[in-house]
Parts: sequence; C-alpha cells; structure tokens
Amino acid sequence: MARISIFVITLLIGAGTLNAQPFGYTPIQIQSLFSEEYRNDQYEQALIYGRWLIDAHPKEMEEYPGNYRGDRNFNRMIDIYENMADKQDDPSLREAYLDSAMQMYDRVFGLFNEDEIDIYRWHFNRGRFLQGQADYISGGFQMAIEDYQTMFDMDPQRATEAGNGYYVQLLINQYSRQGMNDKVFSIINNAEPYANQELRNFFAETRNELVTDPEERIELLTSDLEDDPDNLSLMEEIYELYQAIGDRQNARSMAEAMYEKDPTPENILRLADKAENEGDRELANRYLAEAHEKQSGSEKAATSLRIAENHLSLRNLQNARDYARRAANENPNSGEPFVVIAQVYGQAVSRCAGSEMSRRDKAVYWLVLDYLDRARERNSNVASTVNRLYRTYEPVTPSAEEKFYQNWSAGDNLMINGTLKECYSWIAEETTIR
Repeated sequence: MARISIFVITLLIGAGTLNAQPFGYTPIQIQSLFSEEYRNDQYEQALIYGRWLIDAHPKEMEEYPGNYRGDRNFNRMIDIYENMADKQDDPSLREAYLDSAMQMYDRVFGLFNEDEIDIYRWHFNRGRFLQGQADYISGGFQMAIEDYQTMFDMDPQRATEAGNGYYVQLLINQYSRQGMNDKVFSIINNAEPYANQELRNFFAETRNELVTDPEERIELLTSDLEDDPDNLSLMEEIYELYQAIGDRQNARSMAEAMYEKDPTPENILRLADKAENEGDRELANRYLAEAHEKQSGSEKAATSLRIAENHLSLRNLQNARDYARRAANENPNSGEPFVVIAQVYGQAVSRCAGSEMSRRDKAVYWLVLDYLDRARERNSNVASTVNRLYRTYEPVTPSAEEKFYQNWSAGDNLMINGTLKECYSWIAEETTIR
C-alpha cells in the first residue's frame, strides 16, 4: 500500500505544484506537446502535460487560437491511463491507473453540462470502459450496466440501435438473470419501435421465457398492443393464447380485428377455421371463397377442396362436386378431389333412393368406384381412404342377377342421368358396367 502512495505522488510530481506550467512552456505549447506525445504513444511524457491541462484549463483556454476542446483532453487522458494499465504486471499499479481513469470520468460529469458535451456518449464510453476492465475494477460490470441504462433512458432509439442492439440485449439479459422482469418489459416496450427484426425476435423469445402463464401473457401483450395497435404479430400471438385457454369469443374478436386491419389469405382463413370449428360451414365458405380469390397454385386448390367438403357436409351436393372439380383442375397431382366427388355421388344415392334402394340406384355406385379409382391413380397417398370406401360401396353395386334383369352387360357404358332416375339428372356422367 505504501508503494502505491509513493507511485501516485510520483505521478503528481510530473504536473508540478498546483497550476505551475511544466518547464516554463506556454499553455498553447503544452497543448501542442500533449497532442504530439499522445499521437506518438509516448504516454508517460504525455501525462505530464495532460495533468496540467486538465487542472489549469479543464474547459477553456483563452490563448488557444481556435476551438479548444477540454473534454477531448479528458478523453485522451482516459485512453492514456487505460493503455498504461494494460501494460502493468503488478495488479496494484494496474488498479492505480484504472482508478485515475475513473477519476477523469467523474471530473467530466462534474464539470461539463449537456450543452458542452454529448453526455449520452460519455455514459456509453464509461460503460464500455467499465465492462472491458470488469475483471480489475470491483463492481465494474454492474456499474457498466448502470451507465448503459442511463444512456437508454436518455435516448431509447440511439441506445437500441447502438451495436446493432447489443447493449439493449445486454441490459435485458442482466435484468432477466436478476429476476427484474418489470425492467425487462419496460426496455422491450420502449426499444421495440426502433428494433430490427433480429432484435424483435430476441424480444419475443425473452417474453416467452419470462411469461409462461397464458393469461398473464395475454395481459402483457394486450398492454403492448394498446401502445402499438397496428402490430399484427402481437395480435396473432394474443389470438393463439385465447385459443389455448379456450376463450372462443375473444379469439374470434381478435381474428376479426386482424382481418379488418389486413385481409390477407392467412387472416381470412383464420376466420374460416373459426367458423368451421363452431359448425358454421356456410360462413366458413364465404370466407374461404374470399381467400380463394387472393390465392394461387396448390393453396388455391386446397381452399377449393375445403369449400367442397363443407358443401358436402351441408348436403349441397352439386356445389360440392363443382368445387371438387375445380380443386382437381387447380392441382392435377391431388387425388382428394376425386374422393370427394365419389362421396358426393354416394350421398346422392342415399338421398335419391331413400329407404327403397333399387337396381337403378345401385348402378350409381359404379360411378362412385370410377372416381375412387381415379383418386388412387392420381395420388397413392389416398390409397387407405380409397380402400376403406371401396369396402363400403363395392358390395352394394348391382349383383349379376340385377344386371341380368336390367339387361346390363359388363363393359357397356351407362349414363347416370335423368334416364336412370329423375333425381340423378344433375349428375349427367357416364360409367362402365362392371
């Protein structure tokens, strides 16, 4: 400890006593010498001039022919002390230099106001200094966090964009570890408007980690949505949470709100899903038809198929067949539309025959089997469904005796239309007698 005191006294001797000018130089000469020694990395000599300058002319120098920057001298002194500290093997000497650097920061904050220096930048610089020297300064990392928090409070946008979001993430991670969730959410809420997508993803992950109870998350996100009412990603997350807790009414309201703000196919289909889940297939089809107009390719085909299936459930058989045909044309690789048409014609028999199934009614099942065959030919993925339906319909096709009495021969063509029975007139398709 005695050696440190001697060292510090030795450092101070270089400045002379009080405001005595080193070696009799003028203030301007001392400033020039300080700048030159600093640029040449002659730090020990630079310290002699620098200490005098920050004591005698901390802010102004009347003799200086130009814009005198007292704060720049403090900044250079800090740099000098830190560089000299890094070169020390003796921990006590390193600590002495770092302590001198810290004193420079304290003096700057005490001397200058916001009109004279960029206070934000000085907090930023001290934070980085403390973070970089945290292994050698007691409590250095926590003090760095305090500086980063101060600069965030001063200018959330500037702090959020600094380091591509690094310092905001550092604050959030530190507060998360300390269980200070209120501070975490406060930073997220204030930083989000200025965050890039990567940082927004980090915010979302942090929310997910800290708030796991769905109702608490709904409350949190609803509060966020009040501040950012056009944030569709927030609305979607709230919708999913309402779904998770079974709150159908609020889930529907949120789905409708997303649809009103941005009627994309995704937001339209969300309403169609809700309508289907609630058993309102007519409403679902209205939404599906709207989405269909904005889609293309396989997505368009999938929507046509859904409309067909809803019509089938509603027993709107002709509409079901029409949309299934449309789906088949929109996606030539799909077998599902033909399965739907087969089911449509199967239902047509039940409706037309009622409780009195005739040979003519049974003939329609050959057409059902034709479509099941076409479905399997198009896509083997429907094979299990086709096999199941085959086991249902094949046994009830006309028997050999029934074909004899109708004068039907295997391989001949047969029209399924009004000539077979009036209620089949809308089908108007040909099948092959089996």
